[in-house]
Amino acid sequence: MSFLIRNIAFCGALLVLAACSPSPSEQANEDAPPKAWRPFAADSPWNTPIPESPEIDAQSKALISDFAGGGSLYINIAEWSVPVYYIDMDETPKHEVFDLYPGQYGRGFELPREIPIPDGAQSARPEGGLGYIAIVDKARNLEWDMRQAHQRDDGRWFTGFGAITNLRGMGVSPPWNEVEQPNLAASALASGFPLTAGLIRVEEINSGRIPHALMFAYPGAATGGFTSPASTALPVAESGDVAAQTGMPLGARIQLDPAFDVEGSALSREGKIIARALQDYGAYLGESAGGNVLFAESAPTQLKAWDGTLASGELQAVFTPEMMAKHFRLIAMGDVLPGPPPD
Repeated sequence: MSFLIRNIAFCGALLVLAACSPSPSEQANEDAPPKAWRPFAADSPWNTPIPESPEIDAQSKALISDFAGGGSLYINIAEWSVPVYYIDMDETPKHEVFDLYPGQYGRGFELPREIPIPDGAQSARPEGGLGYIAIVDKARNLEWDMRQAHQRDDGRWFTGFGAITNLRGMGVSPPWNEVEQPNLAASALASGFPLTAGLIRVEEINSGRIPHALMFAYPGAATGGFTSPASTALPVAESGDVAAQTGMPLGARIQLDPAFDVEGSALSREGKIIARALQDYGAYLGESAGGNVLFAESAPTQLKAWDGTLASGELQAVFTPEMMAKHFRLIAMGDVLPGPPPD
């Protein structure tokens, strides 16, 4: 994960945030209201199924081969993922939250600020980690995201970057070059995605269906470029090895071929739910990482719920490099834009 950590550290200083094709009954079910809570508008890119015969990108074969070269597909849960705290803002303590990098913050985090953070909240912060934390008020449709978030011994909270998202919206920010300041297009992720976008959530697995696109990361991501629904990226000069620039740009959307036999596979019940989401909605590239990964929510109550239900290696035996090279495809991308230049 050292490559990702170096990118995130710079980002904090610069970026300122079942079988074959679905049967008619399954296809009809896509139009039914989701059983679990889902952020963003119904016509958001995150909530829009991939059409039956989508346009495939001309570079699909080469870029998917590069993706598969990152190894089997895992799920980040206990480490490197996002703890999500669902709150009632009226009943949650407010904290000032200080900046690790003065002046580097996103939309909604202007000073003075008071951020609702529940008592006992902890960010995902393994040794040298990213410190993600997302706080969600479902009733108000608001989300507070932070990276490198932590509470010091004196009780004060700090963050490397923070932003607020309206969950009634599209879950997509304008590109960095179309806003007054690049940080207004940024988020806690290098892509500008809200932290809850693309997460695997406990209530979705319990309901039997994930009604939205997932987010993925892999080692070869071309972090110097992005395509919608991403809104920003790390500058090429600061985004790692030159070889990484030949991969998919942030915002790229991959899909598990609907012809892949999910029901006949060796996947667990939970694995099949995730696989169907990858067929129906696909996954958007949101970060660079040390391996091929999806992300599941990871607050303490969520980790307890995952225990015995969902494991990091849930997909590993089936989603091998050979399988992914054969059965994944890259949906046609729009214009690929560069990230903001270094200061």
